[in-house]
Amino acid sequence: MDMAELIEKREQLESKRSKLLGKLEAARISLAEIDNRLQELGINPSHLDQEIARLKREQDEKVEAFRTALDEAESIITTIESRLASL
Repeated sequence: MDMAELIEKREQLESKRSKLLGKLEAARISLAEIDNRLQELGINPSHLDQEIARLKREQDEKVEAFRTALDEAESIITTIESRLASL
């Protein structure tokens, strides 16, 4: 490589570096915004895994309660239908 090619390559690398630094800064800003949103929701970003696990448990509990309520409603309706059929 001659001197001109080396200079061109250096300029290309500097351009890539600048672009990557810009992307890194944008990623940092996005991360800060996400952290702020989480904190506004009362969630500690450092304990996100624990919060996700808690929310999954809560969802499972609510789904199970809903299933139980549906089973109970179905049982009541079946009882009413049986009584009406025997009239």
